[in-house]
Amino acid sequence: MRTHAQEGRPRGARGLVPVIQLLAVLVAPAAGAQGATQGATLFTQRCATCHTVGEGDRVGPDLHGVLERREEAWVTRFITSPGAVIDAGDPVATALLEQFNGIRMPDQQLTPEERTALYAFFRDCTQKGKGACKPSPAAKMGTDATAEEIARGRRLFEGTEPLAKGGPACFGCHDVRGVGVAGGGTLGPNLTFAFARMGERGMRPALAKLDTPMMGALYAKAPLEEEEQYALKAFLADASRDGSKPRPDRDFFYLGLVGTLAVLGFMGVAFGATAKRGQP
Repeated sequence: MRTHAQEGRPRGARGLVPVIQLLAVLVAPAAGAQGATQGATLFTQRCATCHTVGEGDRVGPDLHGVLERREEAWVTRFITSPGAVIDAGDPVATALLEQFNGIRMPDQQLTPEERTALYAFFRDCTQKGKGACKPSPAAKMGTDATAEEIARGRRLFEGTEPLAKGGPACFGCHDVRGVGVAGGGTLGPNLTFAFARMGERGMRPALAKLDTPMMGALYAKAPLEEEEQYALKAFLADASRDGSKPRPDRDFFYLGLVGTLAVLGFMGVAFGATAKRGQP
């Protein structure tokens, strides 16, 4: 027997209901995957210094399965203000504080959208299994790099360490202050302050895509690996910290010095050869 609501609904509207439900089912996985991807980036940028997901404890606990061990509301309260939860005498928070040598997690001011993405990442990792959710190294903040990561980025930029897939070194087309005796190439823009101009959000995709007309041709078959992307980003972030103006005469000075030494060397060789021929 039909209900009054069904009889009163237009026939076209009744036909749309299953279609809308089907679209919702189809779109939900894609939206969840996108949220997990955004959450992975957020985790790398905000959490990975102290936590892992499936790789063991670090400064803080391994967060694999955290939403299965704890209620989501508790996790939200703790992330928002760990100190307040600890000071309120929460037994779980107190035990974590003791386990991790009294180190208190700083407050994390995340928007509701950011928390949703982060939780989607945690749930996705739980479904995939332990150790399957190592975040992309390229997603880590360039300003958080170690001295060794910065040094490696400089070597990659200069070409003293070759790129894994055989791409050319940045030095051939770009310059960064303090690199090389006479500086780098001038075919592309000077990158000394590229990170300051582009920021983290602009630099990361730029290194991943390398899709300008010239770089696209050079790196289409030799893209940068994620570790290389991060090392170069770290180097450029470090270079951007120097706010002083470059010396405009630096290149001319060094080029002149190298040229003078070359001429003097040539004159010395020529003089020696002439003197040798003049000997009896």
